[in-house]
Amino acid sequence: MEPVKCSKIDQKQYSQMLRVVTLLGALFVISACTGVSRPQITQIASEPGPKEERISSLEVALADALIEIEKMKARTPSAGGDGLPAIPPNAETGRCYAKLLVPASYVDRVERRVVKEASERREMIPATLEWVDEKVLVSEASVRLVVVPATYKWLEERTQVLPSRSHQVLESAARYETVIEEVIESPEEWIWQPGRGEIEKIDEETGEIVHQQRVPARYRKIKKQVLVEPAKYRKVVEPAVYETVRKKVVDVAEHTIEERIPAKYKTVQVQRVVEPEREIVHQIAPVYKEYKYREKVSDAELGWRMLPCERDITKELVYSVQRALKQRGYDTGGVDGILGKYTLIAVHGFQKQQGLATGRLSSETLTSLGIKYD
Repeated sequence: MEPVKCSKIDQKQYSQMLRVVTLLGALFVISACTGVSRPQITQIASEPGPKEERISSLEVALADALIEIEKMKARTPSAGGDGLPAIPPNAETGRCYAKLLVPASYVDRVERRVVKEASERREMIPATLEWVDEKVLVSEASVRLVVVPATYKWLEERTQVLPSRSHQVLESAARYETVIEEVIESPEEWIWQPGRGEIEKIDEETGEIVHQQRVPARYRKIKKQVLVEPAKYRKVVEPAVYETVRKKVVDVAEHTIEERIPAKYKTVQVQRVVEPEREIVHQIAPVYKEYKYREKVSDAELGWRMLPCERDITKELVYSVQRALKQRGYDTGGVDGILGKYTLIAVHGFQKQQGLATGRLSSETLTSLGIKYD
């Protein structure tokens, strides 16, 4: 093939090269199953002539190879009613095979499920306090009225003890004489007397006629002293009497003043809030629980499995199988080298427990038991 310089490849050349490479790859892959040999493919690719002719030759060779494959498929025996091919794929010469029941395959899975939803817990953090000294007002400042008593002083002064006075001094006594004098004892009066007279009337109580009668006055004689000459007196004036006395007098009168009383304080210990009460919300994550379960991946089905041929099932092999099963806790009915009923039941139980194909003593069962029979 002519070397191609990459710097000069155009779009058309690139497409032709891609088709050549694709066809060559396909022919090399199927050359093992067809009559086309690799030297033939190389010869077709190296033929002289235009690239289009070589590409056509490769396409014809690929078509011939595909026809040969279809002919081979037509000669292959058809599969049975179980869907399996009549011959195990990749069967080895001298080996025995059988259709065994391949158990359903499972996969262990773990699913997390919420058993308790996410929530929150509220926690009240109490306030933080501390003791501090604090000046507290006991009484407010005020004003008090204070009475200031009067102040006194001593003074000397001339005080009148007795005022000036005057009195009469008798110089000659009064002179009297006794005289007799007639005085009226009862005055003249008019009274009503029964009978008729100049002035009369009818008494309303008695109905009698009464008249007025004159009762003359009555007199009596008395003796009495009559002043003939009054007494004579002389007026005498006595001067006032004084004395010097010492007396206490008010110097400054009693009065009131305002006295200011300052406020009173005292120091006490009080609690002060350093940090107020607060609420903390704790977020509680959901609680999960893991649930383990087995999920079926595929159903049970028949499948080709390799197994020991009849010639290979010797007494020594059966002994080995029985001993291996017994070590694993399976009852084989004894270790006698006979592949009997109980041994087959034990094999079946082991196969189910290990997830192996059941029905016959297969090669994979022997491998799982750690037995080599080749």
